[in-house]
Amino acid sequence: MADNSGADNLSNEKCACIPRHTPSNPYNYSGAQLAERKKCLKDLEEVYPNLPFAWLEMVYDFEKNTPREEIQKIIDNKSWEKPGKFTLPSLPGSNELWSGDAPREYPSEAN
Repeated sequence: MADNSGADNLSNEKCACIPRHTPSNPYNYSGAQLAERKKCLKDLEEVYPNLPFAWLEMVYDFEKNTPREEIQKIIDNKSWEKPGKFTLPSLPGSNELWSGDAPREYPSEAN
């Protein structure tokens, strides 16, 4: 078998200038917290296989980074039952589903 070590070293030297990807960590989790997050997300993915993984990540991060008092306030006020601030109003006689004919507010018009 031919010795390719010279070719491998050459290819490694070419790639040394290309930076490696570093995953984003906007909440500044420690290494242990990242491991816990990874395991918890894996467990959530098994329990909720039909939900997009990004939603599971969002829920995990929200729960871990939101004070308990604020979460309890959301539960007590039943804020999740009301339409969100970005929900389009339904037109009279509509079936309450999203309609492309509903009036839209764009960020430039909100000011």
